[in-house]
Amino acid sequence: MNKTRRLIEEQINRIDITVEILDARIPQASRNPLLEEITSGKPVLLILNKSDLADKNLTAAWIKKFESEGFHAEAVTSTEPGTVTGILNRCRTIADAGRSHPGEKINILVAGIPNVGKSTIINALRKEKKASVQNKPGHTREFQRIIVSNTMTLIDTPGILWHKFEPEVGYRLAAMGSIKDSILDMFMIASASLIMLKSAYPDKLIERFGLEDEFPEHEEELIELIGRARGMLRKGGIVDFERACNVIVRELRDGRFGPMTFESPDPDDRRFSPDIFSKILSN
Repeated sequence: MNKTRRLIEEQINRIDITVEILDARIPQASRNPLLEEITSGKPVLLILNKSDLADKNLTAAWIKKFESEGFHAEAVTSTEPGTVTGILNRCRTIADAGRSHPGEKINILVAGIPNVGKSTIINALRKEKKASVQNKPGHTREFQRIIVSNTMTLIDTPGILWHKFEPEVGYRLAAMGSIKDSILDMFMIASASLIMLKSAYPDKLIERFGLEDEFPEHEEELIELIGRARGMLRKGGIVDFERACNVIVRELRDGRFGPMTFESPDPDDRRFSPDIFSKILSN
């Protein structure tokens, strides 16, 4: 992260606009406060990616909030290039708004935390698969300059996380795959995922795993129920907890429950309160 920050600071005087890629399911948690600090004074376009996996109404509410704060924002789905192609035109419009000579060359810094789909978006913008894409965090390692036209250059940055964030932010990031699974125990990630699902989308959780209407008090018991419902058993009928945890997390990340968003711009929406993680934090 420190290396990436230094590289951005070295380039910042040549940057005309910053495009920050966010995960539309956790728009606030996937924002990097360090990036805002480094690029202060430059126009910012926030791209809420994976919008096909997110709640459309909440995505619209987040866009409205970000724009009320002075940012530009729009939702895309990186796996559908047609939704991405307008980003360059939007960047041109934003950059030219502050120029006396519109149409001059612009340098676009493209940034985002790990695993938000940044490389997929860049590939769609350049219409070639040259930026390496993998569904795991921390894949892009170095800066890449990508010339997309005679007047437009993208500067791709490695996905970076900031040094310290609130525990509830960490759990949301881990559930969406923006933190390496090796850093947190998979049981903790699955537990956080279930807490988020129980709070915001209990009906979908029940439907997906064929559960009863009432959830057990402890996530460990719920994981066991899910494991049994899916037949994930070891010899002797014991639930394979590791396998069950991996299935829960994978299906959440892949959007198998349907469109979901796990943050709201309304601070009074208790479904997304940091307090939902209090039981994990007290353990």
